[in-house]
Amino acid sequence: MTHETVKIGIIGAGLWGTNHALALTTYSRSTVLLICDCDEGRARTLAQRFGCAWTTSLDQLASSDVDAVTIATPDHLHAEPTLAMLRAGKHVLVEKPLATSVSEALAMTEAAEASGLKLMVDFHARWHPLFMSAKGYVERGELGAPVMAYARLSDTIHVPTEMLNWSGHSGPEWFLFPHTMDVVRWLFGRNPVEVYAKGYRGVLESRGIECWDAIQTMIEFEGRAFCTFETSWILPNSYSNVVDNRLSISGETGGLELKNEPSLWAFTDRFHTPFSSTSVTRYGKVWGYQYESIRYFVDCVADDVMPEAGGRDGVMVTAMIAATLTSLAERRPVTIAEVLGG
Repeated sequence: MTHETVKIGIIGAGLWGTNHALALTTYSRSTVLLICDCDEGRARTLAQRFGCAWTTSLDQLASSDVDAVTIATPDHLHAEPTLAMLRAGKHVLVEKPLATSVSEALAMTEAAEASGLKLMVDFHARWHPLFMSAKGYVERGELGAPVMAYARLSDTIHVPTEMLNWSGHSGPEWFLFPHTMDVVRWLFGRNPVEVYAKGYRGVLESRGIECWDAIQTMIEFEGRAFCTFETSWILPNSYSNVVDNRLSISGETGGLELKNEPSLWAFTDRFHTPFSSTSVTRYGKVWGYQYESIRYFVDCVADDVMPEAGGRDGVMVTAMIAATLTSLAERRPVTIAEVLGG
């Protein structure tokens, strides 16, 4: 397929599925034909908003004439729709994480590779201007070989207790670590080797949500570079932003510090810092880095180019998180080779 309008189906009509629809219906190279969600009311409402058909059936979407499908289901529900769409011959963009188990991530990636179809993971932080700028410093060699890094991405307790109704099936590790782990691996240009983690539980469990409150994990990469990753789902709601995101990287000859959230400080009736992923409409279209990765996937399908942030990248991030959870459970360092079955 080259230089054609890509016919798209969307699976998942929730918060992020709406962002998929916004990105795709405001892009000249894509046409959304069908929205699929297990909740009939949610599917119908989103389809009516964007002027397309809807269904609750994966089989109906699989048998349709869409060229590609984007998947925005909850973290733990990515494998089934991805495999179904690949079997049906559809290219797939799936939200991060690729899967919440290494076996599922490998099955999805191997299915795409065997069929020659495109599988992309929506690691949209790679499209954020700040992270893109950081990548430029790396590519120009201004930092030298990577030595160490610190990456923090946390949410206020609003996210697991109010925003998500499936937080007990995920956790800050599956919801947030994919962003930072993928970005650091992308910036380092090296694969992880060994993981050692510590964590805390109790606050969310007391509210009936079975997941970790906070985790720190140190990951060694090839060449002995290392990064401490930190995540929490229990920041107080009094924090000025729903997200707290920081990154620092030190190389042999240079370094950088990045403060993503908060990035805008507002003083109105209260002091607050708006979330940068909030949709902004200017000049007749929606703007935001979170839309650009989705449109890039469309370009890859239209131009028959294998996308960056592919299935193997997704497998590696899932393996890093799986190793983190094993380290927490067994209180020991865990190698990536171990969780990958090597």
